[in-house]
Amino acid sequence: MEGFLGFGVLPGSALQTYKQALDEAGFQLPAGYRMEIGGEASERDRAVGNLMANVGIIVVLLIAVVVLSFNSFRISGLIFATALQAAGLGLLTVWLFGYPFGFTVIIALLGLMGLAINAAIVILAELKADPNAARGDIHAITQAVQSCTRHISSTTITTIGGFMPLILAGGGFWPPFAVAIAGGTLLTTLLSFYFVPACFLLMTRHRPFGSTSMQADDLLLMSDNRQA
Repeated sequence: MEGFLGFGVLPGSALQTYKQALDEAGFQLPAGYRMEIGGEASERDRAVGNLMANVGIIVVLLIAVVVLSFNSFRISGLIFATALQAAGLGLLTVWLFGYPFGFTVIIALLGLMGLAINAAIVILAELKADPNAARGDIHAITQAVQSCTRHISSTTITTIGGFMPLILAGGGFWPPFAVAIAGGTLLTTLLSFYFVPACFLLMTRHRPFGSTSMQADDLLLMSDNRQA
């Protein structure tokens, strides 16, 4: 017996429907028999396993780079918290558009987390560059976020525009990938504008941050004193 997928139907969706039909029919294998599913599902599981085998090294290197860049575990934790929420927002957009979860979605979520980290770094770098914002001044924090709004917004618009052809083209392979990145980027941008400054403000209430501009002035002053 053979069966063929209809046009635009993903193997994962067909497999899920098939398993659901077996459960509804109450099908049980006879004693001594087992069922194995190959094809797309098997290859997807193998690819995901190979990908996850290298995730540990990548995460360690990423944490090291971010911590060394900001010299702060608090800010690094905020950046990675934003990245995790971005992955959740990407899954939300895939679910809202009715696409199944697959390997392409996993790759899209990794890219989306990178975009979220970039947006958070831009905002936090602007906040730390302002001495008043680093001390927790609400007006200064607002001004700092507004100053980098154009950069982040333009990046979001170009990202969504670049993936629109893949979304509008339809099909079952590229649209889940494009929807996860485009929709997740839009929601992540809104998240960055509200979540990151709010958490930064709460952190400054506990212990203010050192401004990068102040640190640069201190180094310049030390250099002048040595030359004198």
